[in-house]
Amino acid sequence: MPTNYRYKRKSTRSRTWPETEATIKFLELVSATETSKKKSITGGVVDLGASGMFLKTSEVVPTQADVEIEIRFDPESKSSKLRLHASGKTIRSGGNGIGIEFKSIDLTRLQRCIIEKMHRAERLAKSTHGTDSVGRH
Repeated sequence: MPTNYRYKRKSTRSRTWPETEATIKFLELVSATETSKKKSITGGVVDLGASGMFLKTSEVVPTQADVEIEIRFDPESKSSKLRLHASGKTIRSGGNGIGIEFKSIDLTRLQRCIIEKMHRAERLAKSTHGTDSVGRH
């Protein structure tokens, strides 16, 4: 991502887990007669913050498009504890992905999803490495 976008942000964004993905839905203009249809794009979430996110995809979405967003911190899991819905608008699109500014997001829910993902990652690491809660074998 070009550095100039990073400095324009009002709040910070953090890298997500590599498996984090999102699907965005938006209305796409289909013809000159202004017919539109709902289009869906799924990609990897590169970074995420309280005010926006960056979705890695080769798809292009018009800037200022209103989008519905579903973020899945663990796409393999069916748990609703690792899913979050939000709405936003595209602020840039092309090349390696789509920059989205949130219009509406439940920050408490976002926090809970991140904490749940951290707990699951910790439990997985412990079971894989055979350590107990204080790191002993």
